Amino acid sequence: MSNVSMNESEQTKPSPKAAFLPVCSLAALVWTLVSYARIGSNVLLYGSMDWFAVLLSPFVLLSAALLLLWHPRLGYVVTALGAALALPWIFMTESRGVGNSWIAMNASWNDPDVFRYMRYSQLRIVSVALLLLTLIWAMTRLLPSKWQLKNRPANQQTWPAIALALIFVVCWFATDVFPYREPIIVDALQPELSILNVKKDGVAFHEARVSVYRDFRYHMVRDDRQLFRYSFAETVREGLLTDDLRTKLKAIQALPELKRTLDKSPRALRVWRGEGWYTEMHSFAITAFTTENATPPPADLVAFFREVEEAPSSGTSSDGEVRDVCLGFCYDPKAGLGYRAENQRCWYPADRKERCY
Repeated sequence: MSNVSMNESEQTKPSPKAAFLPVCSLAALVWTLVSYARIGSNVLLYGSMDWFAVLLSPFVLLSAALLLLWHPRLGYVVTALGAALALPWIFMTESRGVGNSWIAMNASWNDPDVFRYMRYSQLRIVSVALLLLTLIWAMTRLLPSKWQLKNRPANQQTWPAIALALIFVVCWFATDVFPYREPIIVDALQPELSILNVKKDGVAFHEARVSVYRDFRYHMVRDDRQLFRYSFAETVREGLLTDDLRTKLKAIQALPELKRTLDKSPRALRVWRGEGWYTEMHSFAITAFTTENATPPPADLVAFFREVEEAPSSGTSSDGEVRDVCLGFCYDPKAGLGYRAENQRCWYPADRKERCY
């Protein structure tokens, strides 16, 4: 018997270990579907081919796990089929803009329904990773034994499947998490003026924002966040501008420096220690005065901000939590200015192609 024949014989020899990945994919997919039903969706409601395929996938994966114990080569074919069946529905129900599993991890309020939604999104991510790994692994096992990779038969190696699945998940993550968004849709009144002050000290950011509305009420928002942390606390207090501050507000809105706007959203501070001042009025884009662009903010703007900051609160105050699945690296000045909802950062123009900024 030739070496090739011996390798083929070893490759098709039944092994209980071979059923491990199909069973893991089966468990993750079933758990995902159960979670999908728990968030209020009827798993038997849809009639599309992709939905029928995802419901069929667990049964095919179960058959594949059993076949691998007696007929390995046929089992690998069925395994690849079972893993591939579920992926179209998951990809078709994902969107970079709205309905994004990664952005769901930024949900910043504690509620049983939100928790179930986050768990469902987490399971979708896990299911995609396992299904891709299983699909590539099964297809690798079907390669001819004469194909070599690092002086070993390619069909006996698992690391290529792990590497390719990991690369896909990383690319998926990098594509969908930017820009920073939370899984909410808002249609709120825009402030007349927003001023954001960011001080960066190493991996720590100290942020304060004043948003003034048409009725001269304002929100003062503060947070101290750090890179490599998933969540951080945020405090909000309300107030009413005094007559003196209202007069100064009109002067601030007339500053010519605030009309020299940026063509695109400003980036987060990159220097180890720096400071940035960002403003936005409802009729103009964002202005940025930072240590990185060597542009100092107008003195009147800073003075107005400090006065509002030190003014006594005349309304309610609240504490909350903000989450960033990027561990702080997605959160940018646009988010600091209050643009966090999905429909504020992503939209569909006339050509129906997603635009995010």
